[in-house]
Amino acid sequence: MALTQLNLGSELGLEVLHQRWYALILYQLDPAPTDFMELRRTVRGISTFNLLLRLKKLTDWGLITSIPEDDYSYRLTPSGVMFHNILTSLEDWGNQQLVHELSR
Repeated sequence: MALTQLNLGSELGLEVLHQRWYALILYQLDPAPTDFMELRRTVRGISTFNLLLRLKKLTDWGLITSIPEDDYSYRLTPSGVMFHNILTSLEDWGNQQLVHELSR
């Protein structure tokens, strides 16, 4: 049977990867709380408003959680940790491909 579209889970995963801000935010976070202003400094090139919109969407998707009592810090959920690991695996794969291309 010919495949004409991906399943919904794959579509969501690709949406996160396709929008670079989502991936950059997830890459900067870990399970320990990260202060919003620290995140604002490390995710460069995005406006504060757009960062807040992206954080809201990632929270809605269950990839991160906010901690308002901790000066609006954010951290990865277990699902976010899983996606963070996917991002680092993609980075490892890309680095291997670059080394392979350079050694040709």
